Amino acid sequence: MGGPLKLYDVVMHGVPTRMKLNEADAERYNATLVGAPEPEPEADAEQPLAEPSKPAAKKRTPANKARTAAADKDGGTGGD
Repeated sequence: MGGPLKLYDVVMHGVPTRMKLNEADAERYNATLVGAPEPEPEADAEQPLAEPSKPAAKKRTPANKARTAAADKDGGTGGD
């Protein structure tokens, strides 16, 4: 069922992350052992290198509207 855990690099839902996994889970997630040499991709020599993309802008978290609406109901006095 288990086994010793090792640190692996995993890509889940397009997001790279590091996880401690046993060997069975590492195979299931197609993980790469941290510190192990990365396998070279099988690419044609004619393929141009991809242009580096700009980092995506951070999305702003919307304010908690329920909290601000409830605070304004008493007229801003803050009490009963």
